[in-house]
Amino acid sequence: MYDIIGDIHGEVDCLRELLLKLGYSEGEHGFSHPTRKAVFVGDYVDRGPAIIETLDLVKQMCDTENAYAIVGNHEINLLAYYTKDKDGFPLRERSAKNKAQLKRTILEFKEDKTLKKKYLNWLRSLPLFLEFDDFRIVHAAWDQKAVDLLKEHHSENCMSKKFMRKIYTEKGDLFDACMLLCKGREFNLPKDMLIKDLYGIKRMAYRIKWWEAMEGKSFQEVSFGNRFQLPNYTIPKELYVPIPDYSEKELPVFFGHYCRSGASAVIRENLCCVDACVANGGSLLAYRWNGEKCLQEGNVIKIEKRKIDQ
Repeated sequence: MYDIIGDIHGEVDCLRELLLKLGYSEGEHGFSHPTRKAVFVGDYVDRGPAIIETLDLVKQMCDTENAYAIVGNHEINLLAYYTKDKDGFPLRERSAKNKAQLKRTILEFKEDKTLKKKYLNWLRSLPLFLEFDDFRIVHAAWDQKAVDLLKEHHSENCMSKKFMRKIYTEKGDLFDACMLLCKGREFNLPKDMLIKDLYGIKRMAYRIKWWEAMEGKSFQEVSFGNRFQLPNYTIPKELYVPIPDYSEKELPVFFGHYCRSGASAVIRENLCCVDACVANGGSLLAYRWNGEKCLQEGNVIKIEKRKIDQ
């Protein structure tokens, strides 16, 4: 059986507490459980106080076959920042904005370049998605067309240097597929619509539900994982973007990315978002999967960050 664990963002103390609460024990070779394995949905880096410790703990569990892990959008941003194109320029521009987003991780990597190389190489080896017999794992959005495209043209299913140089240079369908799986769907607002988030920052796009069509819904109804209120009137037909339905008959999907502090993890019987926003004062969350086809909120285990900090 499996424990699917949400975005950690360097909060290693919370991770240790969560693993202990789940019945894992820490030994000479890291954390393990006699009958269960952990599955990490990405976003191990940035924001929190202990990036390298987090990477070390997760990697050790994977190396000892006590866990599986995939990459999240923060890992992809980090890898693009440190990967250069054929002309020697970083795939992700080293602008002030991008440096600020990666600040904590960059600082820790500067302290030990050997560890930096070790963990970058490991992150490059992690898959973009996982398919088990009875459920699926992705960081932000499961899209079967994107998954099938990657299976056909990139069977390695990882962000190697060669693959990243290819997709960032071409910016074609493979790039879009990777970004969709790891960053989800966003809806561009009409140019005449002004939306500001809780910090007063103007928003030109926002995160939306990836599992159902937007026809007949309001701007607010299609929103998912945003911290600002959107207009509750129906989206005009001319603004619709095609979103394939993810049927309730499909396998359960576990994902992170959306920073849903205080919200229910189980969205419906086959969808569960395990990101409870630990890096922003929320919780670190795990779903304890015991073979059920219909996911249950009662199987969600949380560790509150504020309790750890006290």
